Amino acid sequence: MMVQLSSLDFKPKPIDRDFLSKPDEFPVNGEHVGHAVRAQGTQRPDMDGAPYPTKLGIHGTEVGVDWDCCIADGACLDVCPTQVYEWALNPGQIGTGNDHKIEKDSDEWNTYRTDKTDMIREKDCIYCMACETVCPVQAIKITPP
Repeated sequence: MMVQLSSLDFKPKPIDRDFLSKPDEFPVNGEHVGHAVRAQGTQRPDMDGAPYPTKLGIHGTEVGVDWDCCIADGACLDVCPTQVYEWALNPGQIGTGNDHKIEKDSDEWNTYRTDKTDMIREKDCIYCMACETVCPVQAIKITPP
């Protein structure tokens, strides 16, 4: 079952569609499973201007996912024809309902809030834009080379 927006303690803000052209605001300062991570550890505002409770940054380059915005909906995993994604906290699993469930107030909750879409096969993206289109909180930005 998808995380309900009303159960979150933040309001997801769509990914900054120009994050790649803003290296001062979104510096590459990490790597995760072979993809770049930008603005990890940086406090950024949610849709209401309040600080996100997480500082996970934007993962990926051509397939960018704002992990602070991602709510573990799973629709992107369901529609991707090349299986670019899997669940970050439930490796090897894809699809709605297969995300790792996080107990509120646990260490995982304090770090992630929800499982995250992990673009483990970013190089396999065919730029069909299905994931970007279906994401309910607009956490994904596809940027063809």
